[in-house]
Parts: sequence; structure tokens; C-alpha cells
Amino acid sequence: MLFRQLEYFVAVAQERHFARAAEKCYVSQPALSVAIAKLERELDAKLVNRGHSFEGLTPEGERLAKWAKRILAEYHSLKAEVRATR
Repeated sequence: MLFRQLEYFVAVAQERHFARAAEKCYVSQPALSVAIAKLERELDAKLVNRGHSFEGLTPEGERLAKWAKRILAEYHSLKAEVRATR
């Protein structure tokens, strides 16, 4: 699992739209979709309900979104702390 995948997933959870999430992350929509699909395979869980468009997060996706937000906040805090010590 990569931080980038978590960032993409959190963007999808917040935007509730793949194209807007991709734009927010400065990647193409297909690249974002591939990253989310890889995350789903790695976790062996469906995270996003898809139809013709975004239909919401699954219960597992909701849990991951909460967890990922905390992990990413800690990660960004650590990066800032390390930079401050230079």
C-alpha cells in the first residue's frame, strides 16, 4: 500500500467523483481508477460502489477513508517535523 494510493482514495471519498478527485490529485482519471483498483485488490475488499458513475463508498471504504485520513495526517506531520530539524 502506497501513500499515493491512500491520497487518491481520500480524494475520491471527499470529492465523491472520480474525475474531480483525479483533477485534485493532478493525475488522469484512468490513473486514479487504476490506483484505487490496485488498493482494492491489495486489501481484498471492494471500497467504492461503481455504476455509470461514483455511487458511494462501501462500508469497508468508509472505514478505510477514516483510517487513511488519520494516517495521512500523521505522515504529513512527520514530514513537517523532519523538515523543521534541518
